[in-house]
Amino acid sequence: MQNEESTAGSRLYQVMQGLLAEYGHQRVPAAGGPRHVVAEQDALDAIINLAAYLDGNARAGRLARNDTDHMAAMLMVVRDYVRPLPSGAAATPEAYTDAVTGDLRDMVDALRVAREREGRQG
Repeated sequence: MQNEESTAGSRLYQVMQGLLAEYGHQRVPAAGGPRHVVAEQDALDAIINLAAYLDGNARAGRLARNDTDHMAAMLMVVRDYVRPLPSGAAATPEAYTDAVTGDLRDMVDALRVAREREGRQG
């Protein structure tokens, strides 16, 4: 199983590199047809797996704080799209939710401005 996972991981990494190359050349690759493989819960599991890996590397000091914050913010944008982020435990859930909503809006606005400025989609 480990070898199969390595092969799948390597192949999907190559797909990611291909997407990055296309993006770098300001091209949008055509979307493939529906594969009917990844369900919402699978995407959520992948997101939490990546979040745990990111957190572990951040805690071990292998990532700069700004990089960690940026990667976590982008990951939470994806998570909110797949399933809206939960209200958190703060002084008031409304304050937390409003702050997170504003943070997500800021992140998405920045992505949209960069996409428009660069003429990229991806």
